[in-house]
Amino acid sequence: MTEDLTRYADDPVGFVRDVLGEAGMPYSKQVEMLEAVVNNRRVSVVGANSSGKDWTAARAVLWWMETRTEAKAVVTGPTQRQVEEIVWQEMREAYTVAEERLGGKMLASKYRIDEKRFAIGFSTNKACNIQGFHSPNLLVVVTEAHAVPQDQIDAIKRLHPNRLLLVGNAMSLDGEFYESHHSRRARYHRIKISAYDTPNFTGERGGLPGLVTPEDAEELALDWSEDHPSYVAGVLAEFPNAQEDSLVGRDAVEHAMQRGDDDPDANEPVYLGVDVGRFGTDKSAVCVRRGRRVLDLRSFAKMDTMRLVHEVIKTRQATGAEAVFVDEGGLGGGVIDRLRELGEPVYGVHFGGRAPHRTRFFNTRSEIFWEVRMLLNDGLMVLPPDEELAGQLVSLRYDVSSSGQVRLEGKREMRKRGLPSPDKADALALAFLKPPSLGIWTGTEPFLNDDHPASRRLPRPQYGIGYDLLPSMLSGPSAHDAGDSQPHDAERAAAVDSGRHIPSVQVWWGKP
Repeated sequence: MTEDLTRYADDPVGFVRDVLGEAGMPYSKQVEMLEAVVNNRRVSVVGANSSGKDWTAARAVLWWMETRTEAKAVVTGPTQRQVEEIVWQEMREAYTVAEERLGGKMLASKYRIDEKRFAIGFSTNKACNIQGFHSPNLLVVVTEAHAVPQDQIDAIKRLHPNRLLLVGNAMSLDGEFYESHHSRRARYHRIKISAYDTPNFTGERGGLPGLVTPEDAEELALDWSEDHPSYVAGVLAEFPNAQEDSLVGRDAVEHAMQRGDDDPDANEPVYLGVDVGRFGTDKSAVCVRRGRRVLDLRSFAKMDTMRLVHEVIKTRQATGAEAVFVDEGGLGGGVIDRLRELGEPVYGVHFGGRAPHRTRFFNTRSEIFWEVRMLLNDGLMVLPPDEELAGQLVSLRYDVSSSGQVRLEGKREMRKRGLPSPDKADALALAFLKPPSLGIWTGTEPFLNDDHPASRRLPRPQYGIGYDLLPSMLSGPSAHDAGDSQPHDAERAAAVDSGRHIPSVQVWWGKP
């Protein structure tokens, strides 16, 4: 005979203690998790490996189902194995010891009480499969949330759950789980469970079998070192500054956003960077840069290209910007054409085109962002406090080919990871195309001369990506349409000596 357990509707700890107690009692951090679900619509728990997160999530599902007269629960994660063999296994163990007091029937990945009360667990690779779950009391639990794509999290949000519980490890620097502890932290009740918070470290309840031990942590420290991202995430439950393939670490970005109000570049020219989106999930963005300081950075959702042209002109006139750099890929070409027609000083940039230093970088976008990385790491960039921008910069990844080419992850690859287009980051990179007076390239990196035989190299100029081209380029196709043709060093030298400039994008050969 099942009993009425609605008296525990606001007391999950009492439910676990009195009804499921023989299957184990929660320790203090697990109590904190259970209590957080009572009064917070969104809860995000980042924990060390083997810290008991899923144990608690499973009991939260049983509590939710058994203490409400009408309720549903959805449990999802990156793989079906993680749902069935971890969370559902914990639910089965708790159900087994309290079956006579509970009203439902436990199946492989479903717990059913009646038509209006059931819990289901599944994994999917399509966000459209996460729909149709509606109830006056809907709980959604996402296990291994750090590995769940953003489009699936967005689909979960569209269910309008009464409670959303994310549990995971600090193994990713992008996506909803990461942002729930950073840019979106105000929207979540956040809990961190370090290995040092668990009973085998604190001595609470004499320790508990199955949880992480000091010996485990010591072995991992020897395997990785205590400052390795895997140790920081897996033991300390802290998001590392950067993954091994991150373009830039969060510390460098945050430091750029925390610099003082002094402005040594007040007399420097102003430049605009424009990334063109349009409709859908992509946004357009406009960045205003003077010297090394970003003065303004805005994004616009669902803005058509003509409205964006108006916004760019208004911004240029208000700031007195000398040049506007626009990514000419996709819809950018139309924006460039209209701005030119209106007499604006606009320069098209072919992000996907060949890099100026082509033996070192896969394409122009990779080289430009490598300069941004250098500026950030050297403390030579000042950014406004913008969590969206920070998230986009930190989420950028790169790899290096066997020939030594640096390749920045493309937007399509980012979408496969469930990430939106990094519109603000792209606009920022475009705005920094013409070097500030302090210089971007120092001219001391040996790889910067590796595109030309030693006998033909110019005497160590100062380099930077900009819009100064050579006399031979005054007519004919633009740089990105010119195939593999490259001007000779003599022409380069003549361009440097003459100081002539034309409105297109190529390598800037300027004197120090």
